[in-house]
Amino acid sequence: MEAKNYVFLNTAIIALFGALIVVYIIPEWPKEIETGHALISVLVTFPVAWIGIVIAGWRVSVLSGSSVTMRNGLAVQSVAQFVSLIIPSRLSEIAKPVGLNLVSNLPFSRGFTILAIERVFDAVFLAGLAFAALAVLTGPQRETVQSSGIVLAGIAVTGLLVIGVILVHPRSLWSLADRMPNQWLRVQVEHVAEAISRLASLRTTALVIGLSAASWLAAYLIFALFFFSIGFGELTLGQILVVFIASTLGLIVSVAPGGLGTFEGAIALSLAAFGFPMGTAIAMALLLRLCLVIPVIAVAGWFLVSGDLSLGRLMARLRDWRAENERRK
Repeated sequence: MEAKNYVFLNTAIIALFGALIVVYIIPEWPKEIETGHALISVLVTFPVAWIGIVIAGWRVSVLSGSSVTMRNGLAVQSVAQFVSLIIPSRLSEIAKPVGLNLVSNLPFSRGFTILAIERVFDAVFLAGLAFAALAVLTGPQRETVQSSGIVLAGIAVTGLLVIGVILVHPRSLWSLADRMPNQWLRVQVEHVAEAISRLASLRTTALVIGLSAASWLAAYLIFALFFFSIGFGELTLGQILVVFIASTLGLIVSVAPGGLGTFEGAIALSLAAFGFPMGTAIAMALLLRLCLVIPVIAVAGWFLVSGDLSLGRLMARLRDWRAENERRK
């Protein structure tokens, strides 16, 4: 299916989701949550959300090298997050390498390697947060989070080992490139080696680790600020961490754009397990969606309008990349 068809299909899904909210959710909106108070609770999270986007864009720039400025890293990061809202999450992963190629002519293979490195570090921190959440969990919920933490830890350890081996024996990838049967494959392996070699600098690695930690902290603080400011019900920091982990896992397992449905469902079920009425839990999940979506749309929209990145060019390049990939098979 072409990328533009994904956009049309998922726009229809989002419209249907919005219609369901208008018809079924709004009339049953919990009286305990005042609309004005709820909107204020959403607004107070925006500065942290914007800081989180800047941190993530900075990490993209650091991993990419001098060819990608922090401004371009921020543009690519925000637009890639925006694309994830309109096309399926697995396909939207390609948006970041495509964006890097558009703004700085970075090779696709290098862009994909940067994306893979980001995912390895994200898995490290998410696994750590999942294990930390076990302290306040019992029963089936604990088993689910524990299993997810083990899987994430396995991914993290495997990724770190691969990166470590390549950094310790940098000539291994270059030797592999020399043995490739054609020039195109040799070039792709060389691009992968160049991207990973950025981590050979202790300063760069320390900065990437610090930015990754700050990014996850900002994401968690959005949830903490929201629940503390909404003033309905009391959740401890540990319980908020559980809700945050559940929502993140809901995004990971989803194939719908932006984790539509699974994100809200994971939050609602987590809050219900802590004693919140299901109607209130669903309302809070929808408000948290606004906390995460509106800042992304605002930042990405600014870059799209200012001309740093064009959504049309991005989608066209994505389509071209898919077509070229199909021809190579």
